[in-house]
Amino acid sequence: MLSLPLDDGSVLCINVRTSSRARRLRLVSGIRGVEAVVPAAGYDEGKLQEFVQYKRDWIIKTANYYSKLREKTGHTESNVVYYLGKRYSVRLVKDRLVSAVVSDALGMATFHVTDMRRYKREIEQWYKEQTAKVIAEHLPPLSARLGLSYNKFTVKRQKSRWASCSKKRNLNFNLLLSAAPAEVIDYVIVHELCHIAEMNHSKRFWQLVEFADPGYRKHKEWLEDHAPVIGVQGL
Repeated sequence: MLSLPLDDGSVLCINVRTSSRARRLRLVSGIRGVEAVVPAAGYDEGKLQEFVQYKRDWIIKTANYYSKLREKTGHTESNVVYYLGKRYSVRLVKDRLVSAVVSDALGMATFHVTDMRRYKREIEQWYKEQTAKVIAEHLPPLSARLGLSYNKFTVKRQKSRWASCSKKRNLNFNLLLSAAPAEVIDYVIVHELCHIAEMNHSKRFWQLVEFADPGYRKHKEWLEDHAPVIGVQGL
């Protein structure tokens, strides 16, 4: 753990994590703040201190951003998942079959996994299945209501987008989309359907979106606020 003294007399703590994949010193950021990643083979502590001082302004700015984001979203735990807009604590159980039980009463999502070392992949697969179900249910009626027909839809991992639309009218949705509330999912679907009519983000495009979803700005804001928490950069 590194300590970075701040101008107001307080101290910003930076976790130091070793990685077998790391070849050099680097800083990473996420909902829990800023973390230093160092090579597992060893590192020069003096150089790490110098590196942190060199990146001081960026570290403070980034740490403040995520601190405010945690307050805004209420996300304070590391072992949580979002599903249909609600936050659940995660409980892992080793089992022969993969399954999941989501309890609103307990505020807990229990994942039965076959390999505790690969549980993230199995949770990811669960998300993919849930998102596919929601899209299959919501997409056809929205398409019919807007009079915008699509070719097919796919659910897959996308690091930097919630969804996308190709010139062939194929819609791609991020497997993590089922983390969002139903009305926000509908906004994402509407957003991509409108791209069938307007393959850009012009004024006309946003007029189409607003016609279909008058509250789209609120839904878009939810995605922007929660994307770093859930693990998606934006739309």
